[in-house]
Amino acid sequence: MAKSDLLRLQDVRDAYRLIGECRDVGGDPALWGPRILEGLCRLIGAAVATGGEGQWHRPHRAVEPISAFDVGFDSYARERFLAYMRDPGPADHPIFRALQRVPGRLVTYTRRQLIANTAWYRSTLWNEYYRPARMDHQLTSVYQTSDDGAISAICLVRAPGERDFSPRERQLVDFFHAELGPLIGRSLVSVLEPSPERLSPRLRQTLGCLLEGDSEKQVAARLNLSHATTHQYVTSLYRRFGVQSRAQLLAYVMKRMGQGQWKRLLLA
Repeated sequence: MAKSDLLRLQDVRDAYRLIGECRDVGGDPALWGPRILEGLCRLIGAAVATGGEGQWHRPHRAVEPISAFDVGFDSYARERFLAYMRDPGPADHPIFRALQRVPGRLVTYTRRQLIANTAWYRSTLWNEYYRPARMDHQLTSVYQTSDDGAISAICLVRAPGERDFSPRERQLVDFFHAELGPLIGRSLVSVLEPSPERLSPRLRQTLGCLLEGDSEKQVAARLNLSHATTHQYVTSLYRRFGVQSRAQLLAYVMKRMGQGQWKRLLLA
């Protein structure tokens, strides 16, 4: 490997700086998701990037996108991208089909490493979506964030006629994703995590009372519930959020919802 293909100290510093920027807005996937894409486009000089979270039980099932973000598209290119996401979608993407049986918790490859030019330029994806949107070279990185198939995906794209992604750029994205991936579901809130706002009305109200400092007895009186029913609701909240104590529950929810936002739970 040529010296120019090796990861540099500045690359590592830049990757950690971008991870820090993502952590600063880690409580909202709609903020840190695009921040990843904007930062990587800046670091490696790509004009367009897409990404998000999903479920992918390789090699037996196709990828299922849960969230999707994009940066760098003009209006027409974004229209074509959204049309592709609706039908046929990532499950039929030749790059993701090629990655289906590639082992590893983290996989990062250029399109040319996975699909020959002849097959790529004959594909429906290229002719109906990529070429009209002036998209060609692609660098794809997929990190499995949990053992139940949750993933984080990053795709960086360059236009026809531009240079392909270099080995150093591939290493940089791979290194970045290896460091960022373990933070998803921890300091970076995942879209796949249980959400306080997706609870039933009674569970939301119970949680809101607990966040205001009420004891179970006070919650029961405030919501006109029996103590046994209130205890069942609290136990259900523990199970839902994977915690074992009131302190853990409150810390989890406060971190995920942000200061003051939890008050709207009581309005359910």
